[in-house]
Amino acid sequence: MVPFIIDSVAGALALVLLGAAPWFAAPAADASLFVGAEACRACHPVQFEGQSKSAHARSLFPASGHPLAGRVTSSRAVLLDGFRYDFQLRGSRLAFRVRAGSQVRELPVDWAFGAGDQAITFVSRLDEDHYVELRASYYSALKGIALTPGHQSYRPRDLPAALGVRYKTFSPRSEILSCFGCHSTGMPALGGELEIRPAETGVRCEACHGPGGRHVSLMAKGDIEAARRAIGNPARLKAPALTRLCGECHRPPAAGDVAIDWSDPWNVRHQPVYLSESACFRRSSGALRCTTCHDPHGPLRRGDPAHYNRRCVSCHTAAAHPPAKACRAEAGCASCHMPGVRPQPGLTFHNHWIGVYRAGEPLRPQR
Repeated sequence: MVPFIIDSVAGALALVLLGAAPWFAAPAADASLFVGAEACRACHPVQFEGQSKSAHARSLFPASGHPLAGRVTSSRAVLLDGFRYDFQLRGSRLAFRVRAGSQVRELPVDWAFGAGDQAITFVSRLDEDHYVELRASYYSALKGIALTPGHQSYRPRDLPAALGVRYKTFSPRSEILSCFGCHSTGMPALGGELEIRPAETGVRCEACHGPGGRHVSLMAKGDIEAARRAIGNPARLKAPALTRLCGECHRPPAAGDVAIDWSDPWNVRHQPVYLSESACFRRSSGALRCTTCHDPHGPLRRGDPAHYNRRCVSCHTAAAHPPAKACRAEAGCASCHMPGVRPQPGLTFHNHWIGVYRAGEPLRPQR
């Protein structure tokens, strides 16, 4: 969870609280219309089971309930700017500890953002007005904890500040609400102490299809056609619209007056921004879309280059492209044409600006 990733929702607090993309905003106004993924399971068991294994579905947990919580607490302490950080288990509760000499500050950890396929970032509630994004995150590739993404320029001067970056619960930019909005489904609620309570953890069915209450009700009445019209289906969207939908959390393609710093490796993680620059996307007449390569109801096909190669050769035939031997296709088309970028140790993002890259220059393809 990197604060600067999400800027498209600034000033759109209502949409964040609705937990829905703009094209679903109107029916989402009533929180009761969200029914949860289990209600979808009865009629769509295959899609439910597949999507439950995805990183989307596992993008938010109560901290102590994260499947990798044991790895987090067993990680060695890390020293950052003179402060020593580690995670401890206090009974059944995960705790974050910061030490500076003989001084110690410990804070219960409330939320874990991220499936852990790459990293997990932790958030705690300080009081009714503030949340804090903790300064140490867990990285699966490192098998340990290190500085949280986005905190490189943050230099704490005392122990309270060393906990991490603070956010007001109801700031004008709605940073922390945006984080919950993109990592959960439905309309978050506020508890008695003004704590944020996600309606459904993780990015589940209604995050993309919109609230399903009317759909379920009409199906129960046997009104199939009306039920179909009552639920959103991203498959009906044209490629640019689908890219914008995914961009609601992954950042939408840049508007004409927005400048993108293509030299910043952190920006590579904004897949819709980069995909929309690709000739493959621009010239495919809508044939190339996010779901061409990524099954929305399943996990990423990591370690399976043949799966993605088949998508590439559906357009790039041998007559129009060098043969497999010249391309080293056994390593995967993406290994050359969508190179991995490491903005910091422990994180790798594939550049979705599909193109021809010079060796050692993975940020921007040759024109």
